Amino acid sequence: MRLRNLSAMLLLVACIAAQNPPASKPPTTATESKSPLVAEWRTPPHLNVNAVKGSLVVINLTDDDFDQTVVIEAINEAGKAFTLGYQHFALSRHATSPVIPFGTTLPPGNYTVRADAVAEVASRHAIHRTSLVASQAFVVTVI
Repeated sequence: MRLRNLSAMLLLVACIAAQNPPASKPPTTATESKSPLVAEWRTPPHLNVNAVKGSLVVINLTDDDFDQTVVIEAINEAGKAFTLGYQHFALSRHATSPVIPFGTTLPPGNYTVRADAVAEVASRHAIHRTSLVASQAFVVTVI
């Protein structure tokens, strides 16, 4: 008796589902939003014995001039940061910065390299930020 009730219930559910198909989802479209500040590796960070080196640029995609600061750090497994580079400069609207080189020797350890760019637009009381993280970690074994 239970099996017959279960079969009837399943048939009822199937009929209801057929009468009320799930609403189709509208197709998803990729929307590209442009950040006002972009950072790009020119020479991705790389290890040369015990020195991590590279370069990057930042790009202002707005109609405003920026007061730009860029800091590049190598962060070890203990969370200690070593500054690889620092630049502070004016970045005109719709402009790309000069190439910003960075690099220094590091003590033994495992490192992640990241770059942080912060742009201030004082007239608008606005701050724009972007960051990059190297695609690979670095292991320094030589002093």
